[in-house]
Amino acid sequence: MKKGFLVSLALLFIWPVFSLDLPESLYGIWEGKDRYVFFEKSQTDENPSLVILLKEYYGWYLDRAAEPESYAQKEARSRNAASPRKAEQVSVTFEPISRADSLSGRAGELVLDFSRWQKNRIAIAIVDEKIYLNFFIQDEEDKNYYRGNASSDGIKISPQPKDENIGGLYITSDGIYDVRYWLSEMDYSEEKALVKDFYVDKHLYSCGNNYSATSGRSNKVRNVVAPMPYNEENYIFSDDKKIIITDKEPYLTRLADRETFEDLMQIVMEANSRVKAPAKPPFPPANLDWHWDLIDQLEKGNLIIEQVRQRQKDFGLRGKDLGR
Repeated sequence: MKKGFLVSLALLFIWPVFSLDLPESLYGIWEGKDRYVFFEKSQTDENPSLVILLKEYYGWYLDRAAEPESYAQKEARSRNAASPRKAEQVSVTFEPISRADSLSGRAGELVLDFSRWQKNRIAIAIVDEKIYLNFFIQDEEDKNYYRGNASSDGIKISPQPKDENIGGLYITSDGIYDVRYWLSEMDYSEEKALVKDFYVDKHLYSCGNNYSATSGRSNKVRNVVAPMPYNEENYIFSDDKKIIITDKEPYLTRLADRETFEDLMQIVMEANSRVKAPAKPPFPPANLDWHWDLIDQLEKGNLIIEQVRQRQKDFGLRGKDLGR
């Protein structure tokens, strides 16, 4: 009984801590390659709603894919083939990873509530006004060890499958080890596992799932691979080095001075009022000689063709009649 209580108490510090409000660093309008994401400060006690604008038709049209019902009352939705009649309704909460909190960075899990039966957890790191999806959190005691988190395809309007594998990084004089953890149904354990001459966590818990680096009760990491060369310039860090990021580019970047509903609708209006120039013709214009006199000579006396030509005249003018 005592052991179970201690394990539960420890998990309160290892797992994300529930928070109804979103962190201040998350509020505002964020832009990515294929979408805008807006986190608006809630005016009520209800959970904030996720707002997503999808960049449809190669970015030429913005689809208001997810937003609160009140948005359509403030600004009518366009009726067209790109946008559904009603937007998706997705509430969002944030559970911070406490050991990653600092003045220069923030990390945690977005809990997206799609329905009574469907939820998703998306691990994100916020560093220097940018959001990243692939990141690691430094251990409080062993500064060379960074715990990984479940990665995702981003902040979507529908549930995503579980990440089958996550990693843990350990920096040594020989290079950086990438320790593999795979999705496991084993009970979470705080035990350590041996890698060469150093230790890492036997299990990692991320986005509601447990991942293991060992087989069964073994305390040795399975399938250890050789370290990769370590160059600090190849990674992105928070200022205090608590967060290390392996993404080369951010998933989302905050838009400066754009943080309200009115700002968001202005982005939609400007984008959707653009008119794309017509595509260039596949063949350049040219003065072609269709040799209509030769065609008429070849068709002369052919009753079937004469009947076809009569139907054409009844229907409309030919290219010949238009001088083409």
